[in-house]
Amino acid sequence: MKRPLRSLLRAALFLPLLSQAAEPAAPLRVLSFNLRYANRSDQEERSWTQRREQVAPLIREDAADLIGFQEALRPMLDDLAARVPGYQEIGVGREDGQTQGEYAALWIKTDRFTVEASGTFWLSTTPDVPNSMSWGNRVTRICTWARLRDKPNRSTLHFYNVHLDHESQEARLQGTALVAQHLRQHSPTGPWVLTGDFNADEANPAIALLKASPLRAVDSWRALHPDIPLTESGTFHSFNGGRSEGKIDYILVPPNTRLLEAAILYQNRNGAYPSDHFPIRATLAFPIPAGPPSTAPAKR
Repeated sequence: MKRPLRSLLRAALFLPLLSQAAEPAAPLRVLSFNLRYANRSDQEERSWTQRREQVAPLIREDAADLIGFQEALRPMLDDLAARVPGYQEIGVGREDGQTQGEYAALWIKTDRFTVEASGTFWLSTTPDVPNSMSWGNRVTRICTWARLRDKPNRSTLHFYNVHLDHESQEARLQGTALVAQHLRQHSPTGPWVLTGDFNADEANPAIALLKASPLRAVDSWRALHPDIPLTESGTFHSFNGGRSEGKIDYILVPPNTRLLEAAILYQNRNGAYPSDHFPIRATLAFPIPAGPPSTAPAKR
């Protein structure tokens, strides 16, 4: 029995919609990189003027869609921006909320994402107050975030980047809880990525808190490399290239994320390293939500 022409036309019009809805999300490449702040005590190949000539090519060649930097000072970010085009920077200096002190900066690939909202908050009981500290830490700590629109599929993604305290466990725990609370308020169901130097190994309660929280955070490296021991998974190496000092850098994602790759990048020039941390990378994909993209205003 032949179908009426009207039914055939209706079916033909509907096929592109089905094809579009079934299109998988494009892979997303994420890089987290503690740059080691520029200071006078780092001499010769450890000086920033030497290291930036390794950092910039590494970033260009990796071509990540999203980058979370830690220990980035304003002149360092300017140096990299002059050498690596194609990114929008988000972030402020932690000491004054403008340009002074280290940034937990985000770099966003401009040909893929539109930035819809962003901000920085301080890890303290007064998160809107620049340079504020509350939990025994002697160094100011911050988190920078952004709500992004993925241009290929119009989906929303939240990107967070943090640098937790290196001394106070209370500051690590409370800071982690604050980041988790903020992320849940802004992205209760949607996809998100959290990068950073947590100054905490896998057994630390700060990492356990994120995994056990309603976020159910997944460590991209460990999920794909469950059998690689901690003695070979270190990300902090004190410029010596060792792999056992501490796994303290993370790219964390929701549990429904499709993880394609996770790597620790060991690039160096004859034993001279671009930082005292290895940069880490994850390639992943999120399911595209059904229905029109959200247009809800950003919460502050």
